[in-house]
Amino acid sequence: MSEPQDPLRSLFRQAGEFGQSRATSAPVAHIADRGRRAYRRRLAAVAAGTCLVIGGSSAAAVALLANGHVPAPPAVSPSPAHPSPVRSDGTRPDAPTGAPTRLPSESLAPSGSTASSGTSSPPSPPSRTATTPPPTGTPPTTTPPAFSAPPG
Repeated sequence: MSEPQDPLRSLFRQAGEFGQSRATSAPVAHIADRGRRAYRRRLAAVAAGTCLVIGGSSAAAVALLANGHVPAPPAVSPSPAHPSPVRSDGTRPDAPTGAPTRLPSESLAPSGSTASSGTSSPPSPPSRTATTPPPTGTPPTTTPPAFSAPPG
């Protein structure tokens, strides 16, 4: 049984025979270069993925650890480098306005009496200066003390 001759079929056969006669394999150097390029791309993708994983996990760890972390105060309070200035009424200008602080050199005994005098009368409480209270509705603000590194 012979098949009927189709003109399109014969054209495809001619094109296939022409292509086979002109086809050559690629040079080995070209094939090796393509392989090296593919290897470098895969290596770069793996390195980038590794950096993303390490960076993301580091950022997550820092975020988790930083949420509840409160720095501990120093074991010993540092001494001030310079004494703070004192007003003439015995208060310090950096003290809160609600409660003036006295200098440590002042005693609680009333002025005019000395601690070495042999009197047995109880000392009178120190007098306080009148201050205005803070406005209502706003809480008083306090600033934490400044810490410095110990000399070393």
